[in-house]
Amino acid sequence: MRVRGQESAMQSTNRWTVTAIVFAAFAVAIVLTLGDMRLASSQTVTLVAKQTEATVPLDDPFDGVWDSANPIEAPLSGQLIVQPKGGVDRTVTARALHDNDRLYVLLEWQDDTEDVLVSHQTEFTDAAAVQFPVSEGESVPSFCMGDPTAPVNVWQWKGAWQSDIDQGFVGIQDANPNIAVDTYPFEDEEVFYPARSVGNAYAATDRTTPVDNLLAGSFGTLTQADDQIVDGSGEWRDGSWRALFARDLDVGEEYSRFTVNESTNIAFAVWDGAENERNGTKSVSQFLTLSLSDEIAKGGGGIETWQIALIAIAVAAVTGVLALRGWQRSKQQQ
Repeated sequence: MRVRGQESAMQSTNRWTVTAIVFAAFAVAIVLTLGDMRLASSQTVTLVAKQTEATVPLDDPFDGVWDSANPIEAPLSGQLIVQPKGGVDRTVTARALHDNDRLYVLLEWQDDTEDVLVSHQTEFTDAAAVQFPVSEGESVPSFCMGDPTAPVNVWQWKGAWQSDIDQGFVGIQDANPNIAVDTYPFEDEEVFYPARSVGNAYAATDRTTPVDNLLAGSFGTLTQADDQIVDGSGEWRDGSWRALFARDLDVGEEYSRFTVNESTNIAFAVWDGAENERNGTKSVSQFLTLSLSDEIAKGGGGIETWQIALIAIAVAAVTGVLALRGWQRSKQQQ
């Protein structure tokens, strides 16, 4: 009789354990569904750009319209293929929307410091970039600046350029307020500012966009495009950057083109100026899939981290109660 009672108690315990596991699995499925999160490797994650009927402000990357976009978490690692190697493991949160005319991409990542000055040789700016194949082919280009036969289109946002627009260009006197400046007779003659005179983007004082439109076809070929047609903005808030990129869906064959209900590839890069990161010293992702959907974006495109944590705590509590109840019943039946 005691053996039979023990078997009955064990069966009861197993039933409650199975119930707790099923409940936990069901709750996890709900969390993943609400957050539009996918259990997959970085190469197979899809960033879905839904159609928005709302206006996407180009000067506010924290605008509420982005609550309707489905976020994905993309892992980044240091660029360790060519010199100068560098960068660290990071995670960037990516969102995308379109309005049938323009594509909008929003990147968000943690950064303890806001680095937007490049006035001295030891100062480097925070930056972020998105990269697309110029044209679709049978194979995906190299995520490190593409290939000679498969070029890429890079949109790079720079914190220093954002500061030039928001705060004004930082000149020599601004960067060195205690400097003694002698008379310079050619101050108003453009030819005596060689970089500015030949159109070097880094010497511009009248920027209209903080995003640089670039083309590349392998290492060492990154070149500023003739058409600066990418808009955007960036803002640092509470230890995180958000950088917004925006461009018309189709601007010609020389650059990446986007079509609703079709997919392409997208990769990300981040630079931390406080860690002396610049050029090839950066954190990069593999190519992911970008899909432009005709589904209308609604409010609450994903759930926040605190909401996920709250649900996880509730799931753990209920699972624990179920398991404890099963154990108590098994003790009573022994």
